[in-house]
Amino acid sequence: MPEGIRVISKKCLSESFGCNEYLSEFEGGYFHEDSCLQLILPLSMATVNPEFQHLVIGHAGTDGIEFCYRAHFPDIWAFYPSESAYQKVASSIGQLIQGWVNGSISV
Repeated sequence: MPEGIRVISKKCLSESFGCNEYLSEFEGGYFHEDSCLQLILPLSMATVNPEFQHLVIGHAGTDGIEFCYRAHFPDIWAFYPSESAYQKVASSIGQLIQGWVNGSISV
């Protein structure tokens, strides 16, 4: 395993981030063809941000914006690294995908 890479169990992810929808329905990720964007990462590519301790499950494709789960905060969040700020974007991954596809969610 490459140096610096940690494997975290699904149980630990579920308990820490409440990400059961991700683990059960979106483990393979979601690629949005119209924007050529891996909106939701496959579980094998998900990471925990070491500085802010959120679970990165996707990217908005611009400015380093991450879609994530936060410990002790339900919902899906956009993290803006240039501002170190969070914005709630959806109550579920399904809602994030639907909003991204229909244009009601953008960052």
